[in-house]
Amino acid sequence: MPFAQGSLFGEADAIGYGSGHVYDEMVTGQGRLRPHWQTFMSTLGPLDTDLMAVRWEEARRLLHQNGVTYNIYGDPKGMERPWPLDMMPLLLPAHEWKAIESGLIQRASLLNAILTDLYGPQTLTRYGRLPPAVIHADPGFRRAVHGIRVPNDVHLHYYAADLARAPDGRWWVLSDRTQAPSGSGYALENRAVMAKVLPDSFRHCQVERLAPFFDTFKETLLSLSPRRDRPRVVLLTPGPYNETYFEHVYIARYLGITLVEGADLTVRDRQVFLKTLSGLERVDVILRRLDADFADPLELRSDSSLGVAGLIEAVRAGNVVVANALGSGLMESMAMKSSLPTLCRHLLGEELRLPSVASWWCGNDAERAYVIDHLPGLVIKPAFPALGFEPIFGATLSTMERNALIDKIKRRPWYYVAQEQMALSTAPVWQDGKLQPRPLVLRVFLCATPSGGYAVLPGGLTRVSSEPGRLVVSMQRGGGSKDTWVLAARRAEVAPAQPRAALATEPTPAVARPAANDLPSRVADGLYWLGRYAERSEGAVRLLRAAQSRLTDGNTPGASAQLRTLLSLLATEGMIPWDMARVTETGGGRGLRDALYSAVVDPEHPSSLRAQVVRLHRIAYSVRDRLSMDMWRVVSTIDRQSQPPKIRLDAAALLLRMDDMMTSLAAVAGLEQESMTRGPGWRFLDVGRRIERALHTLSVMRGVRVAELDRQDESVQSATLAVLLELGESVMTYRSRYLTSVQRTPVLELLLVDETNPRALAFQLAALERHLTALPNLGAGTASDPTGGALAIVAAGRAALRKSDALRTSDQLHTLLDTLAMTLPDISNFLAHAYFSHAFARSA
Repeated sequence: MPFAQGSLFGEADAIGYGSGHVYDEMVTGQGRLRPHWQTFMSTLGPLDTDLMAVRWEEARRLLHQNGVTYNIYGDPKGMERPWPLDMMPLLLPAHEWKAIESGLIQRASLLNAILTDLYGPQTLTRYGRLPPAVIHADPGFRRAVHGIRVPNDVHLHYYAADLARAPDGRWWVLSDRTQAPSGSGYALENRAVMAKVLPDSFRHCQVERLAPFFDTFKETLLSLSPRRDRPRVVLLTPGPYNETYFEHVYIARYLGITLVEGADLTVRDRQVFLKTLSGLERVDVILRRLDADFADPLELRSDSSLGVAGLIEAVRAGNVVVANALGSGLMESMAMKSSLPTLCRHLLGEELRLPSVASWWCGNDAERAYVIDHLPGLVIKPAFPALGFEPIFGATLSTMERNALIDKIKRRPWYYVAQEQMALSTAPVWQDGKLQPRPLVLRVFLCATPSGGYAVLPGGLTRVSSEPGRLVVSMQRGGGSKDTWVLAARRAEVAPAQPRAALATEPTPAVARPAANDLPSRVADGLYWLGRYAERSEGAVRLLRAAQSRLTDGNTPGASAQLRTLLSLLATEGMIPWDMARVTETGGGRGLRDALYSAVVDPEHPSSLRAQVVRLHRIAYSVRDRLSMDMWRVVSTIDRQSQPPKIRLDAAALLLRMDDMMTSLAAVAGLEQESMTRGPGWRFLDVGRRIERALHTLSVMRGVRVAELDRQDESVQSATLAVLLELGESVMTYRSRYLTSVQRTPVLELLLVDETNPRALAFQLAALERHLTALPNLGAGTASDPTGGALAIVAAGRAALRKSDALRTSDQLHTLLDTLAMTLPDISNFLAHAYFSHAFARSA
């Protein structure tokens, strides 16, 4: 049944909320709740501080578990800055949304018509309807793509507008986003979280769903393909260091398309191809999240390493479609805004329904004179996005500063635009245990439809200022976000948003399923190194934990001798200085403890555990679209567990932390084995792990000089063998199998030649042989067969381990370990040449 209870709060005073002197989204000027907020506030019940704190913590945990971040350039938190989501959504009634929707559809059509003319016949400038300087002075005008026809004359496949509400209640457009609009992925994530945290409110408020919009967008992308048979769509991202990389991963997963970087693509014969394990696969549509500047180093920005050389030529030939079309960022120019009403009447024969904030381009003499005369009441902004200076509020300038600005405007008038300074409306945010008003800007998204026209996302990304009265609303400046609820016109039950995991993994019937080997080479490389760094981190934890436990508790039989062996290994691995490895029976003192502590948590130490985990986290971040949410959560947990503590940990706390990390690393291995399909991605990840474990085993064996062990006294032998069993996680297996004291030959057989022991060297080689055999053999039958070369190394290693006397004599064991240590790294080189760098010939 529909929720019919009236609001518990008739007046804002009842909840201690004061809205100030601007338009407030929740309360009227008389301090009463607006009608469309009544149901929502009733579902919240009393705004109990403890209950709201619980809800906020639930939302924070969901965002953290899903790895939702926003990268702020120059922020010390870097890629780990959590996404700021406020608990109070922005509510918009159906009748108001209908007006916004209509105005934005008209505006998107208008901007697309202008682009069609400016990159085509240019009649607007030829006949004086638009000053030529508006485009020719703009670095965003891409001369390289002028004259290239785009399918159905649609340049804007995806468009966003930033809206603000004036004190009179009308919505105005602050700016247009036509280059590569961001934010829709965050809007989806906000919705997924809010639907879980406030399920009753979401259901009773009859909130419009977001999924149909993205279904339409997916159909649009597929319809753009020059080929109708098995169209391939990719999302081109600048990479993991981009501020909105999380969104790129999320949208690619949601739409069921491949996430690629520029290095994943190549142009051959005026066609774009994706570099995959099975060769080059043709690409038909590129959803671009890369600025046009960087898209093609041959015809645009020559120093770009993010784009694809020859992309524009492929577009010109009609073999690939880029969405949005290259050059569409021209419509982000502020210099264009004052001309839009006239252009709308000329191109569409209509009045502009959703106007821009009053703007004056200083490149026009009359408008420049007005700006100079009225500077104290205006905001000066760059006319073109490429100029990139901060907004200047005329009211805050001194007389000297104002005169200096006027001189700059007169010298380069076409660089400047002035806008009316508008007081933004406010919306409630939950902060410090109460509701407080904050200025807001609403970003709304539109997509072209396959049949023509535009569809509007019923909601959007609401951003709020970080401080009361602050008029610059930006995520880069510490702002927050809100979910945007468009209330349905009819009171019918609306199904809640689907859980996030289902959205990310749901198969897309409209898109042909990829082939088994359809994996970008860069991703295969990343997964390979993810396996290596995971195993490398695990090896470091085991080694450091074993040393720390013996340093802490020297009463264990043989602890001192075992500690000397472990310290020698740590020095060999570069984790501690060599002089710290030479300890006596009394231990190494404070210097040794400091060295071990640094080897665990010091991020500046190149061989520390923390440094290894940073590499693990970084490579995992680069292949996030290929990792499950559970896998990403565990990797994030490992990163958090390895971070340097604010206060130095004591020995017990340090051991507990390493125990926790060991558990988390084991979880990564478990998810690899139990939750990943046995495709090429899993194979490369496991190949990386097997190679790293084999090399680590060899390093440990050689580090303790196991080949010379029979020449040592019994106490040294016992200590060394005990260390080997512990580091090889084979203590229990040895005890149950041999029922005897620790002896050299059985230990070596268990750790080197036993193919049933997952920690044995032979097990790693057997697994590598299976994986290499299953990978595409790209050079079979040629003189330079990379896969065959790698298989030959593995086969030789397995054969050497099977020799019955290989472990029994010191000389043969020494030769075996040295030979394997020198040859196994070549497997990695063969893989890199064959699958990651495309150094060998591929079939297109």
